[in-house]
Amino acid sequence: MHNALKSSLLVLSLFASSMVLAAVNPAYEKVLTTDAPNAKDHPLTGRYQGSSILLQTQKAYDEIVFAAGPATEPDYSSNKKFSKIQRAEGALTRTVYVSPKGRSSLEVFRNFSDSLGSKGFKPIFQCDNDSCGPSFKSLKYNWNEKRTHVQGEGYDVNRNRYVQGVFDGAKDIRYALLQKGTGAATTYVGVYAALNSGGSMGDLSESLNDRVTVLVEVLEPKAMEQNIVTVDADAISKELAANGAVSFYGLYFDTDKAVIKPESKPQLDEMAKYLKANSAAVYIVGHTDTQGVLDYNMTLSGKRAQAVVEALKGYGIADARLIAKGVGPLAPRASNAADAGRAKNRRVEMVLR
Repeated sequence: MHNALKSSLLVLSLFASSMVLAAVNPAYEKVLTTDAPNAKDHPLTGRYQGSSILLQTQKAYDEIVFAAGPATEPDYSSNKKFSKIQRAEGALTRTVYVSPKGRSSLEVFRNFSDSLGSKGFKPIFQCDNDSCGPSFKSLKYNWNEKRTHVQGEGYDVNRNRYVQGVFDGAKDIRYALLQKGTGAATTYVGVYAALNSGGSMGDLSESLNDRVTVLVEVLEPKAMEQNIVTVDADAISKELAANGAVSFYGLYFDTDKAVIKPESKPQLDEMAKYLKANSAAVYIVGHTDTQGVLDYNMTLSGKRAQAVVEALKGYGIADARLIAKGVGPLAPRASNAADAGRAKNRRVEMVLR
């Protein structure tokens, strides 16, 4: 009888301990059950019933690289990448939802994809678990890769902790990239869902246990506001004399293309005006941010620089005075961790030879 009593007490003690361990920090529970400051559902996607907006960022104009094929190579490889990507520019909204407990990633994911299908969206890539590739999870949202994070404004310290940790314990992953429309009028939606189990971030990971988190990324076609002041010929001359190089943000290209858009003409006019008034020989250098694969960015930046050279030759500038080079993301002007920094890094420069 004595041994039976001891056994009963041990079971009760273990049960009580497990209840204590399972209890979610009240501060985290509040974050998980209230929408992030200034956040709202995108009208194209809505939300799964009972979910909250954990994180959200909205940009009037930005670039995004969607996964459009499985990830290659294991997590530990420095060569891991998505086998196919889809670049797009426009109005960008990235939202992380957290669902109520007891739901599967399949159920939540299917609700989003079915709803989008009813609105005319078609999947161009879809995967789950192993079919997504061995390094998909770390490439899509990684605690140590700031460029993958969703960071909004006005977050308190507890909500900010989820920016890194939200997909740390992700299991049973589901992903789809869907599109509606064609060409420049295409709208893209990426849906990445995972069931949280475990994780390495202590009570933060515990608070997400048995909850599905969903990253919904919506890119809508929209023309960029032309807010950059054209660098005139006099300013080009002064900047080259002082620093040997001048940056241009008024040269525009379509996503993934090296064809100069018509709205670049004012800047090209001023570049040609400077070159006609001066005998300098120059490099025209293309730059990108770090999004996407290095080799691709190096090639694209070189092609864009060459397109600028060809345009300047059309003004009568001698070919021998112009050399095009592309350095991709290798000479940043700012950190690539934030949108503002990436925008500064996407540029064309004129450099004295």
